[in-house]
Amino acid sequence: MRWRTVALSGGAALGVAALFNAVAETGVTPLANPLGGETGTWHWRGHRIAWTRRGDGPAVLLVHALHDSAWSHEWRHVVAPLATDHTVWTLDLPGFGRSARPAARYSAALYVALLDEFARTVIGAPCALVGSALGGAYTVALAARDARRFPALVLACPAGVTHLASAPTAASDAARTLLESPVVGTAAFNARVTRASLRHALTRAYADPSRVTPALLDAHHATAHQPGARFAPAAFVGGALNLNVRDALRRLEQPVLLTWGRRARDLPPTERDAYRTLLPDAEVATFASGSLPHDECADEWVAVVRDFLMRAGAVGGAHQVR
Repeated sequence: MRWRTVALSGGAALGVAALFNAVAETGVTPLANPLGGETGTWHWRGHRIAWTRRGDGPAVLLVHALHDSAWSHEWRHVVAPLATDHTVWTLDLPGFGRSARPAARYSAALYVALLDEFARTVIGAPCALVGSALGGAYTVALAARDARRFPALVLACPAGVTHLASAPTAASDAARTLLESPVVGTAAFNARVTRASLRHALTRAYADPSRVTPALLDAHHATAHQPGARFAPAAFVGGALNLNVRDALRRLEQPVLLTWGRRARDLPPTERDAYRTLLPDAEVATFASGSLPHDECADEWVAVVRDFLMRAGAVGGAHQVR
C-alpha cells in the first residue's frame, strides 16, 4: 500500500507539473527581429542560427549575455547608432532568442567555436568584437586567438575572471540534469521564468527600476517560453557555460575598452578591477547604470564606443576614459 500511495502521489505531482507547463506555454508566438536591418539564418552543425546585419563600414559583432531570458534584444538601443559608420552584426547564440534550441550539450567551448566560424564564414572580414557579461568572456577567448581578425574588443560588464569562471561542480551538474528532464525540468524552468521571477532578475540588472517596463518584461518572457528554452539555461545553471579567461586576457594584443555600470550587482565593479589588473592598458568607461550600460545609458555608451572604435583602427596604446 505504501508503494502504491507513493506512486499515486508521484503521478499526481507529474500531472500538476504537466498542467503548469501547459498553462505557462499558452500563447507563445515566434520571436520577431527586434533590431531592424537585414535578418537571416546560418546553419551550423545542423542547427539554425539567426543573425542580423545593419549599416555599412568596418564590421562589428555584438555578442549577448547568457541567462534564462538572454537574446540579442539587449542590443536594441545601440545597433542603429553604431550602424551609422559600421556594419553591425548580431546573432542569437544556439539555445537563445530566434536561433534553434535543441537538447544539446551546450558549453563555453561550443559557443566560442560557433563565434569563430561565424566571423570567418558569414562576416568574412576582420571585425571588432563587443561582448556582454558571459558573452564578453567568449569574445575575450576569441580575440586572444588572432588580433588581426579581431582588431578591437569592447566589453560590457564581462565575466570570466572571478565571476562565472569556475568549473562545474557535482551540485551544479545535478541542477542541470534536473532542468533538462522532460516534465519536472520544464516545470522547474517555467517557475524560474514567471513574470514575477523575470521582473526580479531585471530589477537587479538595472540601476533604475523604472527601466523594467511592461514591454521589456514581455520581450524577456517571450524568449524564455519558446520551445526548448530550458536547455541552454540549464547548462548555464550547471556551470557548463562558465569560462575562465585569465590566460586569454594576458594574450590580448589589440586595443580593449572596458565599459561598466557603477551599480552593477551580478558583475560588480570588483570584477572590473580584476580585469584591469590583467589588462592595465585597457581603456575604462564607467556609467551610471547597472550591469547593462549599453542599454541603460545607450547614448553615452555608443558615443564612447564609436570614439574608441575610430581610434582603435589607427592609434596604438590606450588611455583612461572616465
